[in-house]
Amino acid sequence: MQIITAIVRVFQLLFAIIVLGLSVTLAKGQSIGSAPAITGYAAFTGGLGIVASLVGGAAFFVSSLDGIISWAIDGLASLAFLAGGIAYAVLLKDANCSDPATTWDNEILSGGCVKVDGDKTCSFGGEDKLKSRCTSAKADAAFMLIDFVADFEDVTGTQIL
Repeated sequence: MQIITAIVRVFQLLFAIIVLGLSVTLAKGQSIGSAPAITGYAAFTGGLGIVASLVGGAAFFVSSLDGIISWAIDGLASLAFLAGGIAYAVLLKDANCSDPATTWDNEILSGGCVKVDGDKTCSFGGEDKLKSRCTSAKADAAFMLIDFVADFEDVTGTQIL
C-alpha cells in the first residue's frame, strides 16, 4: 500500500510542478497590465501542491507528519486545485484554440486589453502566440483537475487511480 501512495505522491509533485510552470509562463506573457488574478492563483496552487506532496513524502519518514498534518495540507491543496481548475474551465469555456475570434479578448489568453475611446484593444501577439497561450491555459486547467484527483485520493485514502 505504501508503494501506491509513494507513486501517487510522485505524480502529485509532477503535476504541481507543471501547474506552477504553466501558470508562471502565462503570467510572464502578459503584455499589458498585470496578469489576471486567476493566473496568480493557479501559480499559488501549483506551489501549494508542491509543498503538499513534499510534506506527504516526508510523512513516510517522519511519523509526526503522518496523520492530521498531511491530511490537512492535502485537503487544502485538493480544494485549491479544484477551485483553480473550475475557475479556469469557466473562463475558457468558449475558447477554441484554433479560432482566434473566440480567444483574442479572453482574460487569461489575450496578454492584456485596454479600452481606447470605447474600443477594446488587446495585445495578443499574433495567432501563433494566442494559440500557444490557449493550449497552455487549457493544459493548466486539466493538470489542476488531475492533481485534485491525486490530492483527493491522499486525503480520503480511496484508490481512484
